Amino acid sequence: MDQKQDLSKLDLVETKVNELMEKYHNCAQCTLVGIQIVSGLKDDGLAKASTGFAGGIGGMQSVCGALTGATLALGMKYGRDISFLEGPPEAALKKQSEATEQAARLAKWFEREFGSIICSELRKSHMGTELSMGVPWQNQWADQLGMRKRCSEFATKTARRALAMLEDPKLSILEKI
Repeated sequence: MDQKQDLSKLDLVETKVNELMEKYHNCAQCTLVGIQIVSGLKDDGLAKASTGFAGGIGGMQSVCGALTGATLALGMKYGRDISFLEGPPEAALKKQSEATEQAARLAKWFEREFGSIICSELRKSHMGTELSMGVPWQNQWADQLGMRKRCSEFATKTARRALAMLEDPKLSILEKI
């Protein structure tokens, strides 16, 4: 794949994730599904399973859903399947190491890019306060402060990075894409 094709796929994943976020507001699932669509690594079961990671895992505002969704996408390529658990432990451990390296690379890039991997910390640093989408007046303030737009930015940039990592597992944390 040449560089021009790579860029168009990266732009396409940003567009797709943004469209999904505008409609469905689930950072984890929209990030994962956008990457799946563009990369051709579709998996309905995994997309379904990602639903509960929204809002920092079940709305608990822990690890950002955009990061968890993108990490799941990386796991589709670099992770181990059940067959590894039926084979020699050494092979399973090697495959696990490959997958965790990719997850760590993405998480470190995310932390450097946005300042934290924790949803509540991201919300506070980017809106000046922590607000709950479950409280109507706080939800209104979150809209006024652009929280959904900011979460969409986290998701689109993270999807772009993860898609690039699917093509280049050694992508540097400093490399701009």
